[in-house]
Amino acid sequence: MMHTSSDHQHWVFRVDVADRAGAVTSIASAFSNRGISIETLVGHGAAYPGAPGGAVVVTFWCSPSAKDEIVRVVQRLSKVISLQEHPYDSEELRKSALIRVTRRLTPTDVAGRETFLTCELVREQRGLFHYFVAGSPSELDPVIARLVEAGVLADIVYAVIGA
Repeated sequence: MMHTSSDHQHWVFRVDVADRAGAVTSIASAFSNRGISIETLVGHGAAYPGAPGGAVVVTFWCSPSAKDEIVRVVQRLSKVISLQEHPYDSEELRKSALIRVTRRLTPTDVAGRETFLTCELVREQRGLFHYFVAGSPSELDPVIARLVEAGVLADIVYAVIGA
């Protein structure tokens, strides 16, 4: 989703939550109630039995002042343990995607500007090639843009995670 408003910026929250029903719903409602659309949301419950909780990672666009407001609101939610905020271009973030393309990719297709990206062929089916790709958003987004420009990207599902 592209935003044309010059004051809107791309943000990522990692929210550590108590592993209880409704944590994701509470976070999503806080965004919705302030008119902020969630771009992606990925999360998990406790990593193993007895673990302290889970995490929810949310990407979204808004103004810095709206971001500051949503930080305060989300931090006050009863199921929230902590919140870390990152600008989308933070090098602490990683983006992963499952993509379908209309031809086999070459190393040049998935070369980052400064780093190697993960690229794994998952399967080929009926003339479509399914790949898992991953890297920092600043490295992976230009690769995805090149695939769109080349007219070979048929579909994408992606998420951003942060430490």
